[in-house]
Amino acid sequence: MSMTGHVEPAVVETAREMVPAQDASGLALVVERLAANPGVDVDKLQKIIELQERVLRHEAKSAFDGAFAMMQSDMPEIGERGQILVKGQLRSTYAKLEDIHAAIKPVLKTHGFAIRHRTEWPEDRKGTIRIVGILSHRQGHSEESSFEAPMDKSDFRTDIQSMGSTVSYGRRYTTLDLLNLTTRGLDDDGATAGRPAPPAAPKGFEDWWDDFQLIAENGIKPLEAEWKQAKAEFKTHLVTTNRTAWENLKRKASAVKA
Repeated sequence: MSMTGHVEPAVVETAREMVPAQDASGLALVVERLAANPGVDVDKLQKIIELQERVLRHEAKSAFDGAFAMMQSDMPEIGERGQILVKGQLRSTYAKLEDIHAAIKPVLKTHGFAIRHRTEWPEDRKGTIRIVGILSHRQGHSEESSFEAPMDKSDFRTDIQSMGSTVSYGRRYTTLDLLNLTTRGLDDDGATAGRPAPPAAPKGFEDWWDDFQLIAENGIKPLEAEWKQAKAEFKTHLVTTNRTAWENLKRKASAVKA
């Protein structure tokens, strides 16, 4: 088919009018119609396509920004149930990944967003793990946040578990960054005033608990096997200070298909 000829300005304007900016499927229909027109050459057709793609990207970005602004007022603060201990002493607290996702998923769904992550291993930086968080809107625009770190090595973890710890941290970091979330200590509202502080965790408990949660991803049998051989002081501390977390972990492991 000969595609030589001249494209009048009216043709370009018609292409813009024939398909709404948010209707990507309509763009293909416009291109098909113009391609069948012997008065449209290849170069001019390409310009029309590029024009409409720019409009689509602009509209998608505008929709993303508007929906994100509306969503911010609905995003909750996340309680910091995670603890980092140094020689048995509490150094800092943090919001756990499962708590973050439990809080944000309903809000994301309401406003047409979804968040996902991918893991990369940069070839130019051996031993480094890069976690990329991707926040997408239903009209097509997405934005990213990345985090890089080496494996979170510990005497209580295998290399695979150390990688899992870094990946988990990276997902927390990028999720908080993409959604502009705030976190707070669980006792910031004064609800625990006057209550005795929970007993300090035994040395090594936090590393064991992190590994224990990773084992749960393999199913209930590996979890029960690890529980049987775990230190008695670890099990006692978990059951007395956070039985709910232990019960939730068992349910999670039971749901894993063999």
